[in-house]
Amino acid sequence: MKKKHIVSSLFMGILLSLCACGAFSIDNKEENLQKAAEERAAGESETGAKAFTDDPRAIEVVAGSVVKVEVYGDHDQKIGTGSGFCAFDPAVLVTAAHVIVNMDHAIVTCDNGEAFRVEKAVDGEKESDVAIFQLPEEVKLSPLPVSINAPLRGEKIVAIGSQFSVLNLVTLGNMAGTWNSKEIDWLLFTAPVSAGSSGGPILNDRGEVIGIISSTYDKGQNLNLASPISEAKEIYDLIYKEGELEK
Repeated sequence: MKKKHIVSSLFMGILLSLCACGAFSIDNKEENLQKAAEERAAGESETGAKAFTDDPRAIEVVAGSVVKVEVYGDHDQKIGTGSGFCAFDPAVLVTAAHVIVNMDHAIVTCDNGEAFRVEKAVDGEKESDVAIFQLPEEVKLSPLPVSINAPLRGEKIVAIGSQFSVLNLVTLGNMAGTWNSKEIDWLLFTAPVSAGSSGGPILNDRGEVIGIISSTYDKGQNLNLASPISEAKEIYDLIYKEGELEK
């Protein structure tokens, strides 16, 4: 069943501009990130760590592709903070759709402290809580490797997000299971998350993104929800095919 995208109401066009601080670039580590994921799958990590969750240096590298998203509404009033990450292509930034509701513009801050401004998203989907931005050519982030394979219950995971506006905090946990709602297999996980985490990635033991942090159960015991990365990939494939996104 074809999903409805909310371009007309929440996300319109692509209008991106850099902040007054000027253009910047980040060393592209895309090949290294993908190689590291493959080595972990084969049990050949250069650091000797068998799992991404046991390798702080690898987590540090991945954090370079994760950002804080500060959202502003009318009259330049800050209305919220979330997270995001680069995936699929150096020009693509993924976040949670609810993070940018009523957004006029957002200031996106990278792990190294550099910042840039975005005006609108390319596309998004309210049901799966996923949105995609296109980055300016001057901004070079390394796409994180992804896995659309269903994670196993008990599998260790890493969550990265700007909890309470603190840039790129890292927490560890495990996959608790999945919950099917409206044809989406939501990921349930136990890594602690708080306000500001939404839109950040959760990664498996190979350092691959498996989901996008969406929400937490207030009455639950550390039980949190993420949209599967396959939902973002579906949107990416569609907008690239239709020419709304240029590589």
